[in-house]
Amino acid sequence: MGRRPYLTLGRLAELPPGELKPEWVRHYDAPAPNLSPELLRLGISYKLQERRLGGISRSTRLLLLQVKARTRESGVKKPMPRKLTPGTRLVRDWHGTGHTVIVLDDGFEFDGKRWGSLTAIAKAITGTHWNGNRFFGLTEHKK
Repeated sequence: MGRRPYLTLGRLAELPPGELKPEWVRHYDAPAPNLSPELLRLGISYKLQERRLGGISRSTRLLLLQVKARTRESGVKKPMPRKLTPGTRLVRDWHGTGHTVIVLDDGFEFDGKRWGSLTAIAKAITGTHWNGNRFFGLTEHKK
């Protein structure tokens, strides 16, 4: 019996559906799930890319473990805290006036000034103390 040629992404796209489940077993060392050929191809292509480029980073792996633990602890899926990337615009309407905040590398820009926190911006807008993340809709209100 001849050795099977090395599977590439290009060759994977051409495989007939009947050959996908054996490839899954070969790459995952587990029985193939009952998925469509398209999803089997995606799963196998992930493994091919992982082998060539490496898997997910350690920080991503730790984040996924935290999500898993959080879900198990509470039994309820909680939204993960959102990470704001520079350039993101946060928009909030307060009493009929629109307010836009731009996320910077080292803080926020609002009303032509640089601010250190969303809480300070929320207080400037409302005149009272607010949690900045909650004011801009980044976290849910605890019930």
